[in-house]
Amino acid sequence: MNVATELNQARRTTGRGLFWAFVPAALLAASLIGVGTMCSIATRDPGFALETNYYERAVHWDGEQAQLAENARLGYHLDVTSTPVTGGVELVVRVLDRENVALRHASVRAEAFANARAAARRNLVLTERADGSYVTMLAAPRPGLWEVRVRVEHDHERFTAAVRTELTPGHAS
Repeated sequence: MNVATELNQARRTTGRGLFWAFVPAALLAASLIGVGTMCSIATRDPGFALETNYYERAVHWDGEQAQLAENARLGYHLDVTSTPVTGGVELVVRVLDRENVALRHASVRAEAFANARAAARRNLVLTERADGSYVTMLAAPRPGLWEVRVRVEHDHERFTAAVRTELTPGHAS
């Protein structure tokens, strides 16, 4: 063999080794780009949501079970209706006792969110009407299934409930 043939063979061998040396690096880079893309999508997508204070809720699970027992003891239940109005939905909550009598003079708050956009939560304060129902306005809600988590405080007692309801917003005339 001459020197030229040996150099040619050395170049071919070095080129093959260099290619295979970059394959794991390319695979690692592709993996990192994929994970980064998925993280970006997950943090920006309003349909992706975690339960608010999920760790704290897990730690205080016994308290939630006690609240469920308190809810059963109180015997209250909710009647939630919605009416489309211009620019949104009027949400009406009736809190009823065991005899189906409206609970009067209570403090009623709610957290509402569309199931399709669970990250976009709305905290609501409902005001009492003369008939004993409680009302609030949801401006420009997304049409579809919503979860409304209601918290009622009355005479130093607390009642909580979650209700799912279909909302159809009204349209401007």
